[in-house]
Amino acid sequence: MSIEQTSHVHSAAGMAVSFHRKVSRCRTFTSLNILCLRFAKRLGLEAVAYHHLPQLGALERAGVNVISVGFPKELVDRFESQNLIGVDPSIGQIMSGTTACWWRELVYVSTPSREELDYLNAASDAVGEGLMLPVFGPNGRNGYVSLGFGNVKPEMDDIDISLLQSCCQFAHLKYCALLQIDLPRKSRLSPREKEVLSWVAQGKSNGVIAEILDIAESTIITHLERSYRKLGVDNRVTAALRALSLGDLRYLP
Repeated sequence: MSIEQTSHVHSAAGMAVSFHRKVSRCRTFTSLNILCLRFAKRLGLEAVAYHHLPQLGALERAGVNVISVGFPKELVDRFESQNLIGVDPSIGQIMSGTTACWWRELVYVSTPSREELDYLNAASDAVGEGLMLPVFGPNGRNGYVSLGFGNVKPEMDDIDISLLQSCCQFAHLKYCALLQIDLPRKSRLSPREKEVLSWVAQGKSNGVIAEILDIAESTIITHLERSYRKLGVDNRVTAALRALSLGDLRYLP
């Protein structure tokens, strides 16, 4: 290894160690989110998304988007409104192993359907090149991080990617720890509130859920607001995440 390479490794490792230390001092979700976003900005990332998957035994193939910054609004809206978590082939591919994968390499390491390929192309056209990194937590609380670099693929070797993945893994474990501390012992959700949140966890909008349950959209909002108070949250995404972690939600076909 040359002097230049050694210096690069030491610099990257030093950045990772510094990030780990700062993560360990975080005491709230807000401080952790701010730290991660600042770290992403320092790396020159154009977009960041973090998906926290349900623990083992919870909703199959359901995911909750905890952080999404820099991705085009139309792509995010399409992902949520059309429940594309069931279409995106990158999720199953990245979670089937332990290594990172570049977005544009997914078509070569898997055999996507036409629908899946259309989604991958749309995402790539909107965001450019990116890297997906799996992260793993206690009790099957796994997830993945998507990092968007824009139209130019950065020059990163295996050491860079490994250090970056270690940072994502450490932040994910901290998130799991904070989630466990902050979760209520019992949700006290009513059967209808659980049903509404189950559909939220599958990417359905309030209007769509109202049509499915054949009730007014205002009633859906009322159920959600009641669940917020019981779960100690202030939005539908976090409510679904906490209900999933408590094992309150069931699979709805």
